[in-house]
Amino acid sequence: MTTDPVLLGERDGDFLTLTLNRPKRLNALNPELLTALKTAVEEAGADRTLKGIILTGAGGNFCAGGDIFSMREAVDAGDIHALSPFLSILEEAVATFFACPVPTLCLLDGVVAGAGIGLALASDIRVATEETQCHFAFPTLGAIPDAGSSYLLPRVIGYARTMAFYIANTPIDSHQGLEWGLYHEVVSREALTERLDVWKERMARLAPEGFRLSKELFQRSLYQSMGDQTGVEYFAQLTAMKSEHFARKVTEMTTKK
Repeated sequence: MTTDPVLLGERDGDFLTLTLNRPKRLNALNPELLTALKTAVEEAGADRTLKGIILTGAGGNFCAGGDIFSMREAVDAGDIHALSPFLSILEEAVATFFACPVPTLCLLDGVVAGAGIGLALASDIRVATEETQCHFAFPTLGAIPDAGSSYLLPRVIGYARTMAFYIANTPIDSHQGLEWGLYHEVVSREALTERLDVWKERMARLAPEGFRLSKELFQRSLYQSMGDQTGVEYFAQLTAMKSEHFARKVTEMTTKK
């Protein structure tokens, strides 16, 4: 009996599509899937020929969060600490995706819940379909927001909206998610491929070293002072200006036609 891989990877030119592949569980996260995702993102981040990573889910849903059946096993065994390996690899996988030096884009459809929200927020760009439903889920379980969502969500949609989302504990539809800034775009399922091609074209134009340095700076700015930030900018800019891309573009822009 063969088992389908929990994570599918498909290289198409300069882009890699990673698909969470546990559709019967709404692509719920378990250690096997998270380990595969972390490894795939690490390898992709080291590939200087790659222009972007697309993360999506199989079966019309993105991700239902942590696998509730694994949680049930720990509850029945009276050993919640059995979930420690899962929680550790969850945080590692999301942190790796967040810091990936290659542009990342999440295609969101159907269910986006619990830890799936944190995973989605860790991407650079989020494109949702009109059928996307975002559900915090943690309040129902009496659990706390994990997968980086307690850090990222207030920074993306603001503290007040984060608290309202948590207390109301009701799903947010795609249009409210767009209004709040959870998503950069909302499109029909039929238009998804077309919009993805647009974003791929945009990502393909980016200078790899310039993007990597800029992303690091943007993320540092979340916790650094203005003075510290400008100091880091100085050295980052010198590094960026040493690239072949910078030299070529300066030459092109200053050469009279």
